[in-house]
Amino acid sequence: MTARVIAAPAGLSVGQGSVTSTHNGRTELLGVSPAMTRLRAEIRAVAAAGFRTVLVQGESGVGKEVVAEALRRASSRAAASYEIFDCPAVPEDHLESELFGTARGAFPGAVDKRGALERAHGGIVFFDEIAAMRRDHQAKILRAIEGKSFRRVGGSGPIAVDVAVVAAAHEDLAALADEGAFRHDLYYRLIRDGVLLIPPLRERPEDVAVLALHYLPFAAGDPAVRVDPAALVRLAEYAWPGNVRQLQTVLRVAVRLEPGQLSAAAVDATLARFARPRRTEPERVTGLVAESAERPWVATTPPVSAGGFHAITANVQRRALLQAYQATAGNKTAAGVLLGFHLSPGEETVSGSPISEARRNLALRKFRYWCGRLGIADALERQLAPPRSD
Repeated sequence: MTARVIAAPAGLSVGQGSVTSTHNGRTELLGVSPAMTRLRAEIRAVAAAGFRTVLVQGESGVGKEVVAEALRRASSRAAASYEIFDCPAVPEDHLESELFGTARGAFPGAVDKRGALERAHGGIVFFDEIAAMRRDHQAKILRAIEGKSFRRVGGSGPIAVDVAVVAAAHEDLAALADEGAFRHDLYYRLIRDGVLLIPPLRERPEDVAVLALHYLPFAAGDPAVRVDPAALVRLAEYAWPGNVRQLQTVLRVAVRLEPGQLSAAAVDATLARFARPRRTEPERVTGLVAESAERPWVATTPPVSAGGFHAITANVQRRALLQAYQATAGNKTAAGVLLGFHLSPGEETVSGSPISEARRNLALRKFRYWCGRLGIADALERQLAPPRSD
């Protein structure tokens, strides 16, 4: 592939032998390619029409959540509630309570709690990777969308809601529906007001430099990080199977190799790592599991607390998450794999190696979900933060 050299976009200045990136860090749908120009126009048109249901499709890591956010900002619901429902991350036995909420007494320990649909009343719900949802749950979502009402788990009466739905999937939902893996009726409902297709990064190399210069200051922790123009050419020549998410990873690794700058040599060295099979990952995870077996995280007889059984269970879960995070040096994906979050319900092991990208992504999503649910997301970041010098 021949890289197309583009001029620095607004907010970026090119100096002798380097490029300095300065911007406010707001998440934007960036790109100068015809495909992205067309996508932005489609988003404006769908938003102006007052959509109710829209489907966003694109490969993993391509930026479906960014497109959903751009659609929300352009819509008449921009100032209203916005709920992101990460379908693969939510355990199946928690999905209904997370989505519809619970009524007091629905099950032991249940309290009156609003779900995502109720919290989003008047606004938008974004269902990320909706194809991961079971067919019976798909049917319940369809009924809620069509009927504009639902019942809380254990509730006695319907709750009316006014929500717009944006759903995202990296799979071809039409093909999944034909195979019986996704409900046809829900698919047709989701595409009623439009389908936004995001082209993969390899099909728009002229956008790579724009994205790299946008994300680089965050990756480096330096708004004035220096960039070798040859490094941008190297990035534009790469095929990016992991799309924008992989680009962000490459930038983080490359600026750690040579702090304060992004050089062509650092980019080459980082991309070379992705060219090799991940032979060491299963071995590393296996070693961590063995280590944890020798050093159990949880006492066999935890003390009884005033909070009772549920409080004890929550504390055990928090400790497991924190220690998995420490054992993997802050790698949330590896921590999720270590805890078995990459496994589907009923699975004990995965045949073959290495662990697929889809399973790694599932492990990351579930790890983030449980950290948020148990209220330790901030504590994780403090676990590995370097000590302050003052």
